[in-house]
Amino acid sequence: MKKVFFDSSVLFSAVNSPTGGSAKLFTLTNIKKIVSKVVLTEVERNVRNKLLNYHLDRFFLLVEKLEIVDLPIDKGLVKKTEEIIVKKDAVILMQAKKAKPDFLVTLDKKHFLQEKVINFMQPAKVLTPKDLLQIIERKI
Repeated sequence: MKKVFFDSSVLFSAVNSPTGGSAKLFTLTNIKKIVSKVVLTEVERNVRNKLLNYHLDRFFLLVEKLEIVDLPIDKGLVKKTEEIIVKKDAVILMQAKKAKPDFLVTLDKKHFLQEKVINFMQPAKVLTPKDLLQIIERKI
């Protein structure tokens, strides 16, 4: 079973749009869906601040389908990731790397879907939900 690390943008999108590609990832049973506590905290805060009350209920339903990894902050690796990505995303990138996923899934084209990040995450692939769904559907 492939391990897929969800960036905050994917979880937030799945909460906000139940019919989109990010939400479709939650219906898959042949992948292990993982997030860090930092991702959960960021998404919960954004759901509370930007969306409606029923979205918070959906957030908690989706969280039940995730494996939450408790990864300590590696300050040396965070320093390295700050050279690769904007500071606000450095801890998430560090935790994604430490989780050793097969895929890092993100909708953040500006920061995560960049050559530096893609190279840093190897051998994991950095993809959009749509790209991951296409890969999974080809293998079925």
